[in-house]
Amino acid sequence: MTRSFICSIVWSLALAGTANAAGVTPAFPSLPLFDSPINIEDPRDGTDRLFVIERAGQVYVFQNDPGVTQRTQFINISSKVELQGECGLLGLAFHPNYEQNRFFYLFYVNDSPFQSVVSRFTANAGNPNFADPATEVPIITISQSGFFHKGGCIEFGADGYLYISLGEDGTPSNAQSLTTLKGKVLRIDVDNPSGGRQYGIPIGNPFRGNPNGYREEIWAFGFRNPWRFSCDEQTGNMWLGDVGQNSWEEVDMLRKGRNFGWPLMEGSACYQPPSCDTLDLDVVLPVATYGHGPSGASITGGCVYRGPSVPSLYGNYIFGDFITGQIWYVDPDNNPSNEQLITDTTLNISAFGTDADGELYFSTFEGGIYRFFETTTDVGTRAPGIGALRAVRPNPFSASTSLDLELATEARATLEVFDVRGRRVATLIDQIMPAGDHTVTWDGRDVDGRVQPSGVFFCRLTVNGSPAGMQRLVLLR
Repeated sequence: MTRSFICSIVWSLALAGTANAAGVTPAFPSLPLFDSPINIEDPRDGTDRLFVIERAGQVYVFQNDPGVTQRTQFINISSKVELQGECGLLGLAFHPNYEQNRFFYLFYVNDSPFQSVVSRFTANAGNPNFADPATEVPIITISQSGFFHKGGCIEFGADGYLYISLGEDGTPSNAQSLTTLKGKVLRIDVDNPSGGRQYGIPIGNPFRGNPNGYREEIWAFGFRNPWRFSCDEQTGNMWLGDVGQNSWEEVDMLRKGRNFGWPLMEGSACYQPPSCDTLDLDVVLPVATYGHGPSGASITGGCVYRGPSVPSLYGNYIFGDFITGQIWYVDPDNNPSNEQLITDTTLNISAFGTDADGELYFSTFEGGIYRFFETTTDVGTRAPGIGALRAVRPNPFSASTSLDLELATEARATLEVFDVRGRRVATLIDQIMPAGDHTVTWDGRDVDGRVQPSGVFFCRLTVNGSPAGMQRLVLLR
């Protein structure tokens, strides 16, 4: 199967095996929706901004503030971008010294000539929220023949080198051929060009100086469609999600010079048995896999969580599935092959990203940006010092429903309703309320009094600005 760009509905809670649970909520509910967002990046320049790229060729920037209402177009290269199949503007990375040099890099598939391109651009010195497409300096180009399996993720590693993931372009044999860059993860030095190129080959690259014609840029090989990878800033480990074919999706830990199996292997199994013998193959098996079916069919690689807001997730690798919207974690230090379900969003999860504090976000093809928060698995237990959203009665409902909430102390309570795209539909309360139990009614209308159609909605309680619970609502007209 290939990654299909489709749409769906939303979410739920549950972190297996812990006293707490992780929930997901719209991170910036007052921002306009994005058009097929597929990358979230923080430039780590001290400005507390986030950048989101849209597949069609735009990059937007906005302040990392839950109340932000406006975004600015940072750069637009849509005139260059091929959009058929799985092409598009696919990756964004900021130079480690971005605060001084203002260099950033984009991975896109060009329409003419038809090729994958990684280029450097420079942000405007006087206006940090703008970059001129005319500053483009192509770094590396790879000719393409098909519209699928492009990879497209770029990331600077802890070593300061630029890593680039490339799919096998719809030709599985490319992944095992060391004379092509397709089906590989590359590692290049953008600061020290050499050999007539706009980049150098770092010392330590496994095929540097080889006499066999193997591409020296290659760091690892044997990938089908390595859609997203990330570097854990604390350990330097590189985590990657490789989209499978018929049966298996896989999570890989990148290893220098190693073969990750495709098309000999899919996940931990032979791709076309008995054409391979796993005992004789010198391949790196995945850290974790999941089969096609209820869990999904198209992995979106994620990030290791290092933020302060969700202690139960700290140090775990978080990833999801584009088709089903399920999100899992694996614990690198404790049976990493045993992935655990965090939540089932039913959204088309396209990318994960972290901010300078290590907080984790994910984007969906429906246009929203979401974040994680800690909640409690026991709805009958008061959230210490805050409060809780207890229950919804009835649910599903047709005319109206009642929401029960509890406040531990006198506090400002805000109760909001969102649709499945993350748009705020209604604010039911936003006021200082006394401690104790309260009941609020919603009649299925938005803030302007318009009757909402049948569908799934989410009611979120915050107390003095802190998340205190979320409930899924089903409206039936």
